[in-house]
Parts: sequence; C-alpha cells; structure tokens
Amino acid sequence: MSLSDIAADALSIERRTDGAVLVRVRSRERNGSRAPDAVFAFRVGDPQYRYWDERLRARENPPQS
Repeated sequence: MSLSDIAADALSIERRTDGAVLVRVRSRERNGSRAPDAVFAFRVGDPQYRYWDERLRARENPPQS
C-alpha cells in the first residue's frame, strides 16, 4: 500500500508541543471490526521529518487565490 492509496480523511497530521510531527492513519473497518490506528512521530533529523513537516505546513497555510 502506498500513501496515495490512503483516503485523505483517514490521515491526520499534527505538531506536538515538543515540535515532533505526529501522523495518524485511521484503520478501516473490515468484517465488523477495526484494527488500532497506525501512529508515527517524526522529529528533526528523522529521514521523513521534512516531508511530513511540509505536508503539515501546507495544511496549516493553504495557498491564497
């Protein structure tokens, strides 16, 4: 599964008070049950931090038309 396979409403991104970017992927219901959400935290220096920080900033500051 790739990031493009994840529905936009199943993904949330937020910044913790310590500056880390928290990415939560909500699980889908299957056969009447749901697995726990997947939660990832990225800090400065982590290989994926810059990508998720940019995604969060884009959500916080959408382009003006």
